[in-house]
Amino acid sequence: MIYFIVTACIYNNCEIRKKQYINGITKLKNIIANNGIDNYEIIIVDNNGERNTFLNDLHHKVYYTNNNSIQTINKGIKELQDIQDCINHYNICDEDFIVKLTGRYILHDNSEFIEVLKKIETKPYDCIIKYGPFFKPVDYKTRDCITGLIGMRCKYVKQIEKPEGPQIWVEWKWACVTYLIDDEKIYKVNKLGIDICPASNIYFSV
Repeated sequence: MIYFIVTACIYNNCEIRKKQYINGITKLKNIIANNGIDNYEIIIVDNNGERNTFLNDLHHKVYYTNNNSIQTINKGIKELQDIQDCINHYNICDEDFIVKLTGRYILHDNSEFIEVLKKIETKPYDCIIKYGPFFKPVDYKTRDCITGLIGMRCKYVKQIEKPEGPQIWVEWKWACVTYLIDDEKIYKVNKLGIDICPASNIYFSV
């Protein structure tokens, strides 16, 4: 089974974020439908507590946590806790494939990541990844990666350690856990095929 865990953080009735989430999640659902991806589940996870939001109108499966209340300025800690809580809540199995997508980001119709994911059952990769920071991605294995879109077997996602402090990026922790995976089971994409806007509302492609 492929699980798309789509992360969200709705607060202050922000209309810009609302529009971004609607665009990003709608695009994901359309791309899945148009690419013949079977045996999958989409779960949206928001970390501002249980309530009814526009996310419930977008998709039937939304999981709310209270992790935005964690006392830290490192947002990566909150997001990773959301993902791991989601895995536990839905009893996702170790061999299931987790696709983590930031909900505000917009997939391309010809995304290389999606093309590889379509073949995940016949070419059993344990990880689909773009290494390096988002501002300087690389084509080799290193201890940094782009986590706006990343795929990994659940058993490895469960082993990702939380950053120890505000200056330790969660991207480093995702990349470090790939050193537990055999190299031949890691697919290093040339380009992810997604528009991202980390810490801003300005999109660019990676």
